[in-house]
Amino acid sequence: MTLLAVAVAAVSLLPVAYLLIREGMDLQRLQALLSTPTTGELVRNTALLALFVTLACVVVGVALAVLVTCTDFPARRVWMVLFTLPLGVPAFVATYTWVAASYEWAPNSTFLYGLRGAVLVLTLSLYPYVYLPVVAALRGLDATQEGVARALGRGPARTFFEVTLPQLRRAISGGALIVALHMLAEYGALELLRYRTLTTAIVQRATVLGSLESARALSIVLTFAALLLLAGDLLLFRNAAAPVRVGGGVGQIRTPWRLGPSAPLFLALGAAIVGVALGVPLYGMIRGIVVIASGKSVIDGGALVAATATTIEYAVAAALLVTLAALPISLLMVRYPSRGVVAIERAAWVAHSLPGVVVSLGLVFFAVRWLHPLYQTSALLIIGYAMLYLPIAVGAQRVGIEQASVNFDQIARTLGRSPVATFLSVTLPLALPGIVAGIMLVGLNVAKELTMTLLLRPTAIHTLATKLWSTTNGEVLDFTAAAPYAITMIVITAAPTYLLIRTSLSPAKSA
Repeated sequence: MTLLAVAVAAVSLLPVAYLLIREGMDLQRLQALLSTPTTGELVRNTALLALFVTLACVVVGVALAVLVTCTDFPARRVWMVLFTLPLGVPAFVATYTWVAASYEWAPNSTFLYGLRGAVLVLTLSLYPYVYLPVVAALRGLDATQEGVARALGRGPARTFFEVTLPQLRRAISGGALIVALHMLAEYGALELLRYRTLTTAIVQRATVLGSLESARALSIVLTFAALLLLAGDLLLFRNAAAPVRVGGGVGQIRTPWRLGPSAPLFLALGAAIVGVALGVPLYGMIRGIVVIASGKSVIDGGALVAATATTIEYAVAAALLVTLAALPISLLMVRYPSRGVVAIERAAWVAHSLPGVVVSLGLVFFAVRWLHPLYQTSALLIIGYAMLYLPIAVGAQRVGIEQASVNFDQIARTLGRSPVATFLSVTLPLALPGIVAGIMLVGLNVAKELTMTLLLRPTAIHTLATKLWSTTNGEVLDFTAAAPYAITMIVITAAPTYLLIRTSLSPAKSA
């Protein structure tokens, strides 16, 4: 199992190896390529975007999770689902609708462009990555500790910050890390919002200007930034408090905080968040449907069906491959934790933080030289998806495997079961909910992926994301042509989103 985990981690680091071993690059050459005036601006823009979007997602995600979990907020289960739904709308699709709406409502306004617009739109798209794990963590906490603190005279707010919040650090840090790394790799939304970062510059230099060495130099900077994020997360949160239970048996049921006269205000705030996060994309899609229904535009049904089938095929294949590749790492992290295992798990995160264009260039580099039969095939694209989304599957599987006590494995082994039989008959059934959640998350992300798909897809093969992107060149939007692909993409991502909601928001089981 260790050898399999090491092999998976090594394959996931191939894009980094491409940056380091490709000929024609040394420290002097790297310094010359990075000494241009724009490098500092790109680094600053990327850092500001990652910082502000991550902080905003943490604030919004934690606040909404507390609202629907710890208070007497009306219709809490309905709002739990509504606050999760933006996860099913791809970030660049949401951005597409915001830009289209701004052209219609305020054609001369520049409010949406730049850092301000990027933080607004991306926060509304990505806060569920923090919200979901915090809701799940809150629903699994033993409220006895809160009851003790309240009995000692502490108010609800002080109890939350002193007792509850420290136990949420793992959930918050995990979601925040995903958001921050996503900001390092985001391309489509930022291109539409005209906000230049390291990733947008890498894609432009590699695909438009043909300056591969300059793109490679910026990619090294971006990789270093990702390593800093991963190291910082490990140092800051490795000793984060784990959820604990007071006494034995079933934990105390949390007494909801009473909102009282402020309930209408919180309802209005919740409705506003849902309205801007979902209302603008829905408005753009409904507008496109109306135009199509009026006969002013025609849907290419064949292209739509082909793109949908290809998207589903890629999502399913990549999800299955990633699930198998992630299992050795997940099992080692839970059953045999050590510094070496942590290094293997962190290695998997590096590729996830790189933009799709860097991973794509690395795969093309190795495929052309040593694996030429894979060049320009769907298989190479699916391998690229596996590199990008391996950590997401590992994270979900770890949660599931942790529910399968090692004591059960030991009992099975004492009864004569082999390691493989023990895993199949004992560990796997108990860990299955987490594994399924990982499959759903990976499939959801693959269905939304744009940059790598644009670069690695076989000639004349399109997914919903690439067909949608073909309706714009970054300046001129034709949302009427994009609407059928956007709507279909959201429909097919609705199923995994719904299953994730059921998995993450189901009542926590007692140990």
